[in-house]
Amino acid sequence: MTRVLAREWARFAATSRLWWFTLLLPVMLPGLLLLIFVDQVPDQLPVAVVDQDQSAGSRQLVRALDSTPGLRIAAHLPDMNAAASRVRQGEVYAVIVVPRDFAREVIRAEQPRIQLYYNRQTLTAGNLVLREVRTAVTTTAIGIGMAQGVSPAVLVESHALFNPGLEFGRFLALPLAVAVLHVLMVVLAIDVTGRELRDGSAGDWLDAGGGGMVTALLGKLLPYMVWFFVFGLLLLAVLLRLLGIEFKGSLMVWILGWLSLVLASFGLGAFLLGLLGNLRLVTSVASVLVSPAFAYSGMTFPSAAMEGFASFWSQALPLGYFLHLQSAQVLMEAPPAAALWPVCALLLFALLPALTLRRWRRWFTDPGSWGRA
Repeated sequence: MTRVLAREWARFAATSRLWWFTLLLPVMLPGLLLLIFVDQVPDQLPVAVVDQDQSAGSRQLVRALDSTPGLRIAAHLPDMNAAASRVRQGEVYAVIVVPRDFAREVIRAEQPRIQLYYNRQTLTAGNLVLREVRTAVTTTAIGIGMAQGVSPAVLVESHALFNPGLEFGRFLALPLAVAVLHVLMVVLAIDVTGRELRDGSAGDWLDAGGGGMVTALLGKLLPYMVWFFVFGLLLLAVLLRLLGIEFKGSLMVWILGWLSLVLASFGLGAFLLGLLGNLRLVTSVASVLVSPAFAYSGMTFPSAAMEGFASFWSQALPLGYFLHLQSAQVLMEAPPAAALWPVCALLLFALLPALTLRRWRRWFTDPGSWGRA
């Protein structure tokens, strides 16, 4: 093992590409994500207003809309034709139409309908606009009604759990940073092992390990696994601090989960290369597997709502297990027992190379398989 570690250190020190993989990209890529989510809650989204009432009550509503943190009244327009043009040109995300007799119907305890036309193609912006408009309309209607001695209707009092401010740094920035590190770890595991086969040095690699395949393979990957475990923890801790996220659950469970993801990522890379034995082919296959893994993780579209192959695929990739563990521990203060299945699943991914030991023996000992792209 010592000879394998020393040999790998010599290769690492002489290979600038590995410095990029282990030092620069793990800092640069999450850093770019942080620049996107530095303002965790999107605000001042431009909308247009068509005020058909032109009353004191409608003007009060427009002022309430403009004062919400998420909206900015970008245009007061005379009709829907002008408003539709602004939406199609991408100048506003939504159009709010205040109907005629709005204030009068509020005073009469009737239910005037505020019409909201919002662009669901931009899903996040559309949902934020919808939330802000509902809040502003409800508050204004109650205020007008109570000023006239009209009792408001029965209202639903809702309490958002775990992320009440809908801060995107909490449920997107941190998981995306983990996804980036996961991709880097899988690709790095494939790169450092696959180049030994491509360069025809697999025999020397095995000799350094005393002829033991497990020793050679583990010694090759161990320095990178230790590095990403330590560096990843520090990086994620810094992101938590910069994003203002207060840790709620068990720190030790989260650390155990991260260690399991590191082992699973390198295990997946070593498994794929052991299965196919071709650096270029395996890199292509891995890109198909891990690049869209975040979409199947359940962080954006719920995995419980997936069906058929999508449901299977969300369970067949390691990233989602850790992301759910992280959300449960960091934000939800879930009991440690809730992390048992995700950790076990990740450790199973880490053991995948054991299924390809016979093929690894071939790649190590058959010079005819060396030198392939």
